[in-house]
Amino acid sequence: GADVTVVNTCSVTQNADREARYLARRYRKGNPDAMIVFTGCYAQTDSARLVAMDEIDFVVPNEAKDRLVGLVSDSLAAPVRGPKLPAGVAVVKDNRQTHFKSAVTLFDEADSAQTRAFVKVQDGCDNFCTYCLIPYARGASRSVPPDLVLAEVRRLIGLGTHEVVFTGIHIGDYGRDLPALAGIDYPIVGLLREVLALPGFGRLRISSLEPSELSEPLIELLKEHETLVCDHLHLPLQSGADRVLKLMRRSYSRAEYGDAVGRFRARFPEASIGADVIAGFPSETAADHEATVALAKDLALSYVHVFPYSARPNTAALRLPGHLSAEVVKARSAELRALSAELASAYARRFIGKDLGVVWEKNADAQGRRLGLTANYLNVAAAGSQPPSPGSWGRALVKGFVEQGKLLARPL
Repeated sequence: GADVTVVNTCSVTQNADREARYLARRYRKGNPDAMIVFTGCYAQTDSARLVAMDEIDFVVPNEAKDRLVGLVSDSLAAPVRGPKLPAGVAVVKDNRQTHFKSAVTLFDEADSAQTRAFVKVQDGCDNFCTYCLIPYARGASRSVPPDLVLAEVRRLIGLGTHEVVFTGIHIGDYGRDLPALAGIDYPIVGLLREVLALPGFGRLRISSLEPSELSEPLIELLKEHETLVCDHLHLPLQSGADRVLKLMRRSYSRAEYGDAVGRFRARFPEASIGADVIAGFPSETAADHEATVALAKDLALSYVHVFPYSARPNTAALRLPGHLSAEVVKARSAELRALSAELASAYARRFIGKDLGVVWEKNADAQGRRLGLTANYLNVAAAGSQPPSPGSWGRALVKGFVEQGKLLARPL
C-alpha cells in the first residue's frame, strides 16, 4: 500500500545485483501504482541498467543520496514524471566512472529500537583492491567529525544502550580526511580514547579493521580499557597465499597478517578473531587455496566469512588471466565454509562452563528462548523459564550447545 518504495541496493557481488533487479519486478507486481525508487551502490555503479528497467521510476546514485528525500518529493509533485536520474547526475554503465568525492557520510542517529547500536563513523575507501568496486560505489574515504560521534554515543548512553558497534567501510582510515586531525598519528585511537572515557559507557565493538591498521597504540588502548571493549576482532584476510594477496593489491603479506593476529592475542588471549576470505580469485591454484586453509587453521581463527569470487565491472581483477570455473569456485567455497563451521565450534567449546557477559536481543528462537550475544561474539540462547529482558545486560553461565553455532546459557 505504499505510495513510494525505496530499495537501498548492494553491488558487492553479481548475486546482489541480481537480487536488486528481482526486487524491482516483485515490488512493481505487488504494487503497480507505487513510485519505485532505487538508490545505493548498484544505483551508483550501473545506473544505466536500472534506468532501463520499466519497473523502476527513479534512480538516486550514492553521490546524490543525501538529497534523496527532496529529489523524490519533487518528482512526486511534478505534473509529468521526469527523467529517471536527478538533474546533473551522469548515467553510469558497467561502473565506468570516476572515484566521486563527497563531504557527506550520511551520519544519522543509530536506531534506538536495537539492543546494540550501530554507529557509522566513516564511509568510502581509497584502497582500490583489484576485486572490489566499493571505492567507486561509495566514493572517497570520509569521516564523521569527532564531536558528532561523541554526541551520538552520549545519546545512546542516555537511552541505556549496552553495546555500541562502530561501523564504516574503512574504519582504520578514520580522521585522515579531517583538517582538524591533520598530522595526528592514528586519529582512530584518539576518537576511541574519548569514547571509552564517557561516563556510563557500556561496551564497544569495532566491526572490522584492516590488518595493517591494527597498530600498537590501538591495541594498547583497547587493553587499557578491556572491561569496556569486546574481545572480538574481524580482520579481513582474503587469501593465505602471498602471490594472490599481491594480485589482489592487499597491503600485507601472509606473515604480516599472522603477526597482527599474534599481537592482538598477546593482550586478548581468548578473543574471537574472524576473517573474510575470497574463494577462487583469478589464477588461484590448488596450492594457493590450501595455503588459505592452512593459515586459518594455524591461526585458529574463530570463523571465516566466505565470498566466492565475483567478477565486478571495471575492476582490475576482471582483466586478470586465469578466471576459474564456477564449479571450482563453488567447491573451494564449500570447503572453506565447512572449515569455518569447524573453527567456530572448536572456539565456542572452549567457553562451556564459563560465565560471560551477554547483551540480550529482542529476538527469541523457535523454543521461545531469548537470544543474546557475548562480548567475544558467541550466539547464546537463555536457559530457564524467566527470559531476560530485551536490551538488558548480564552474566550468564554457558551450559553447552543447543545447535551448531548457538550455545545455551543460564543467566546468573
